Order: sequence, then C-alpha cells, then structure tokens
Amino acid sequence: MRTIYDRSQLKDLAFSNSKEFLAVAAKGNYAAGTIAGCNTRKYHGLVVALQPQIDEDHHVLLASLDETVIDGDHTYDLGIHKYPNVYAPDGAQYMASFTALPIPCWTFECGENTISKELQIDDEGSLTIRYTLTKANAPLVLRLHPLLAFRNMHWVRRADEHADKTVHYINDGISMQLYPQYSSLFLQMTGDAVFKEAGYWYYNVEYPIERERGYEYQEDLYGPGYFEVTLHPGNSVIFSGAITERQQLVCRAPKPVPQTTREYLLKAASRFVIHTSGGLSIKAGYYWFGSWGRDTCISLPGLTFLAGNAGAFTSIMSLLRVLLKDGLLPNTGNLRDESKYATVDASMWFVWALQQYAIHEIGTAAVWNIYGDLLKDILYHYRYGTAFNIHMDPDGLISAAYPGKALTWMDAVINDTPITQRPGKPVEVNALWYNAICFCVNAARDAGDHVFVEEWREFPALIATGFVKCFWDDSHQYLADVVHENIRDWSIRPNQIFAVALPYSPLDEVQQKAVVAIVKQELLTPRGLRTLSPQDPNYIGHYGGSQLERDHAYHQGTVWPWLLGHYAAALLKTAGEAGKEELKELFSHVESALEECCLYSIPEVYNGDAPHVAGGAVAQAWSVAEFIRFERLISGT
Repeated sequence: MRTIYDRSQLKDLAFSNSKEFLAVAAKGNYAAGTIAGCNTRKYHGLVVALQPQIDEDHHVLLASLDETVIDGDHTYDLGIHKYPNVYAPDGAQYMASFTALPIPCWTFECGENTISKELQIDDEGSLTIRYTLTKANAPLVLRLHPLLAFRNMHWVRRADEHADKTVHYINDGISMQLYPQYSSLFLQMTGDAVFKEAGYWYYNVEYPIERERGYEYQEDLYGPGYFEVTLHPGNSVIFSGAITERQQLVCRAPKPVPQTTREYLLKAASRFVIHTSGGLSIKAGYYWFGSWGRDTCISLPGLTFLAGNAGAFTSIMSLLRVLLKDGLLPNTGNLRDESKYATVDASMWFVWALQQYAIHEIGTAAVWNIYGDLLKDILYHYRYGTAFNIHMDPDGLISAAYPGKALTWMDAVINDTPITQRPGKPVEVNALWYNAICFCVNAARDAGDHVFVEEWREFPALIATGFVKCFWDDSHQYLADVVHENIRDWSIRPNQIFAVALPYSPLDEVQQKAVVAIVKQELLTPRGLRTLSPQDPNYIGHYGGSQLERDHAYHQGTVWPWLLGHYAAALLKTAGEAGKEELKELFSHVESALEECCLYSIPEVYNGDAPHVAGGAVAQAWSVAEFIRFERLISGT
C-alpha cells in the first residue's frame, strides 16, 4: 500500500489537491496540507497548535513555508497557493514524487538538481523539515519564506495593522508573536542560515474547499522575510517551527512503515489519542471536531486496548468519571461545558465501552469493582428520570424528547430545528439500554453484589418483551426506527443493527436474521451503512455543498463507516463462518479507503450513492476505531 505519487499525478492539481497528509504530535499539535503543497482548507498549516490560554481549539500559527531554489541565473519557486483565478507560484510543476510513508516526503527536480523534502512532527509538537540536495553539480541557494496566520483554525485572517510584526532574533533563527495572547512561534534553521527581514502581507490567499462548504475562503498571511542558506550536494539543512525554542535541531528516526491493513489502522489510531494540559482525551476528528462524549465512548475500545494501549482507556475513563452528571455525559464541544449534556445515548455507549473492556481485558467482576458506582449512577438516573426528559416508561423502555434538541447520534440541527429529531423511543437507545442492564446484572453477580442483582434481575425480561412489542412487526420483518406517542416510524435506518450487534439482544434468532437481511439489502455499501434506504422519498444520495445542504444529507442517506463494526458483529452472530467470509471480502475495501482522502486514515462519511465519494472530516476517530474492531472480529485475535 506504500504509494508513491509521480510527476503526472502531482501536476494534476485536481488530483493532488484531493489527497491530504496529516502529521500529529502526541500533545495534539499537527501539520497538514495537500500533497501538492497547496493549502485548500483554513484548517491546513504546518504549525497548528493548541493554545489552552485562549480556548480549546487548534490555532494556525505557521500557515505555510514557501521554498525558492536559486541555481545561478535560474530561480525555481516551489511553493503553491490558490489566489483568485490562479495558482501562484506553481511549485507542483517541479515535483517529481511524493510519498506519505514513513513520513511525508517530496522530491523536486529543478533543472539538473534534485532536492528532497521530509516533514515530521515530534511528540512535543515541534515541526521539522529536512531539505537534502541529493543531485547537483554545485551548491545551490535555498530560501524559505514562512507565512504566518496566528488565528483560530475556524477563522480566517485579514491584514491587520495592529499585529506585532517585530522580529526577535534567537539562536539559529527568529521568534514572532503577532498577538500577545498567543504563544511565540520559534522559527529556526541549521546550516549557518541567515534571516533577512522583508515583511509584507500575502493578500487573498484562497481555500477552495472552504468556498465549496459555504464559508469564508480568503485570507491574508504575513510574511516577515526569509531564511537563506547555501545547500551543498549530498548535504542537508533542517528547518524547525515550534512554540518553544529548540536547543538542538535534529530529525528523529521515522517509525517503521506499516506492512498490513491492521498496522495502517493502528498508526491512524494514534492520531486521535491526545495528551493535553487537561489530561488524555480523544479528538473526534480532523480537523474541526474536538473531544466529544459520544464519539469518545464509541471510539474507546478500538483506539485504546484493541490498539494495544489499555493505559489510555483507564486514563480517559478517569476524565469521564469526573464529567458524569446525573447519569449523563456531555457530548458536543468542550466536555467540561455543562450545557452540552443533551444526549440520550452517550452514557449507554459509556456502558458498552466498559463492557468491551471487560470482554477483552479484565473481566466483568473487575469492571464492576472499579466502575460499578458509575454504572449504577447511569442506570438509576435513566430508570427514574434525568435531564432532557430522559426516563424509563412502565414497559421498561427509555423515552426522551426535548424541544429543539436532537438527543441521539443523528443530531444535525438547522436554525435550531433538528433534521432527524427522533423523539420518543429510539430503537438503538433501547437496544443499548437492554444490553447495559444485562451486562450490569451479570457483572454485579460475578462481583458478588447480590443487592444490585436482586433489584435489577427482572428488568431484562421486562425490557425484552417491551422492546419486541414496541419495535417489531411481523409484516415488516424489521424494527421501527423510533416510536413516539404510539406512532411507529418505519424508515429503514441502520439504528436497528445494534439490536443484533450488541452482546445482549432482546430479539430471537429469526428476528435477528431478518434485521441483518434488511440492513444488508437496503443500507450496506463497501464504505459503511447508509443512514436511510435509497427507496425512501427523503433519501439524499450526495453529501456536499453548503452547510445547509450537508446537514440535510447528514443522516438522510449519507454513509457512515463506523457502523460497519456493528454490522460485522451482527453478521457474525447470525451467520457464523459464512458471515466471516463475507466480511473478509467487505474488509478488503478498507485498503483503498485508506488512500482516498487523508492518506492512511478513514474519513467521517461518504456519499450514499456510488461511487461513495468521501466527505466530512477527513480523519474520524470512530471510523478508524470501528475498523480496528471490525478487523479483530473477523481475525479472531
């Protein structure tokens, strides 16, 4: 899978601008862009750093670094930017090759000279770029022009007379701090490089993808000047960009190149487990998602202990323990914001994550002994009622409805109006509820908590009976998606698959097989499950356009890869070895998915219609996590 992109691909900007690289530090800073070298998103940049003194978001400090090679009378500008109606300069014409592994590496051919450029980011978040003159008859001059933004990743910058454009000289380079609330940006270079001040603004740099998405797409970047160094044949120089001054500029040895699809997924998983000032957390997706409760719980097994990092699981659980309030976990945005608890299923996924931890790591009794207080807190609050009208009805099922809120994972909202509000009794919430109580009763029994077992042991039968009566219909042969005020919504959605996939199911064998059959027939694609059947009049097969258009399509047919892990579990449960062979064929498509958008990661969503073009966040935590679990399910390891 170690693809090397050649000159013809790189010169085709429609192609090379569609492939993105992403390098992430353990402490959360990242560098990202296209393989063409052109930033097509406001989220792209070379030093994109967390600034906790400002907010919880990433901030673009060093937007780009333009290279110029001077060979006698010949000048080669290797950078590339999109301006109104033009790309300038067009550095892609000099690109001979690119590979993202083991680290992003470009090869440029400038006349008779060949230069390699290798990019990496260390665990502390410092960017390092090494330039090597691999072929030349004589030394060349290399100039590096840093372009600065100093702004929140969600915004764009305009030329600002109030920006502090003072250049501070340090060992091997300079530091800049355009605004006092920001960390200083340290730019350093080896090889006896000198920095020459020549400050000016680059006006109207465009980000084409932001334009497509309906956002502001032009900004002005500040260039303070350039580094200049003589590059000798066979020698290298190193450039560094960081929010701390580096005492020594060196490149670390890259990690080994993955050899299997599993190894690629494990490498991708490491990008989402972030060490921040507040502790370990999971970033839900690149670039614009933060640490979200529901996403965290769904992603935890695949990104932590199934990826060989059980310590990360217990660390993140310690954070979630603090955040649990009245049986609920916060979902969107900053997990410490108490206004973000409007979710009915995040706590149920929390229980599922602990259940998976018990299955794969420490057993049910140990989980109950460590986390039993949290599990009880959730169950009692759901049983007797908590915020957002979340409560258990007499039939044992969970109901939830709140004006203006979409409480399930299908939570797109436009102008304070949910697109798929699904009030009442959502099928997956009640499948999770049944599974949670069965797990907790058995875990408590294994741990010797007889008081809890005695109080809750009758509930599984009550809920199973209520579940079948509420959601199942023999004439339809599948489950209703949601039931509200005794009205069943028979839209064919993937939410019913959880009633089969979870370790405990309220359905009998015949019903389980019927559910898997309808999901396979109407919703299954090589990239994930559609969120609505194409036969439904509300189906939208294309995800794209403005935010309004995207939000309308988000859960109305758009394909979500993370659902494949649960489809795999459901098929294995109902079809055994025959299902495993089918799943191996389905999993074989992961290899091509890893190279479609952000190289060697899995995006958030795909179009419902073939050819299922990628969309949304370019790298999504639960997509990668559930593909890891998918692989473990079919490999049996």
